[in-house]
Amino acid sequence: MLATVARFGPDKFLDYWKQLKGGGVKVVDGWETAYYTEFSGSSGKGPMPLVVSYASSPPAEVIFSKTPLTDAPTGSVVGDGACFRQIEFVGILKGARNPDLARKLVDFMLSVKFQEDMPLQMFVFPVNPQAKLPEAFVRYAQVPKNPATLPPDDIAKNRDKWIQQWTETVLR
Repeated sequence: MLATVARFGPDKFLDYWKQLKGGGVKVVDGWETAYYTEFSGSSGKGPMPLVVSYASSPPAEVIFSKTPLTDAPTGSVVGDGACFRQIEFVGILKGARNPDLARKLVDFMLSVKFQEDMPLQMFVFPVNPQAKLPEAFVRYAQVPKNPATLPPDDIAKNRDKWIQQWTETVLR
């Protein structure tokens, strides 16, 4: 949704979604249902030829394939402005009962050891620049050079409104 807000603007992004809905887009309640039930690609048995997933899905396809693969059976749309970078983070809540222990956990999560293990556990990229990517990521993952962006303040200010508008347009 954020990529479409960035591409078309907050006043026009719903027009794009209306066209998708008119063309038969299907929205389900989770990634696993979308990928394994509705998608007609190598992982699914459904009727839908495209699935919204992650640029790290191609290495997952190779790693979890029932038969050995030398190429990823899926690709990603990573052209300029075609996707939005999802950033996952960890933090310590104000007033935490054990802030020293929480800091140790955060430090561990930022360590090279954890960051090098994370890609093949969660299929996300490490944040620590010293962490080496696993070969499957180097070979099969795709990284957009110019993802869609929006100012974080705009997202914080409008997120709930945009989600509500999107929900009313696409799901109702």
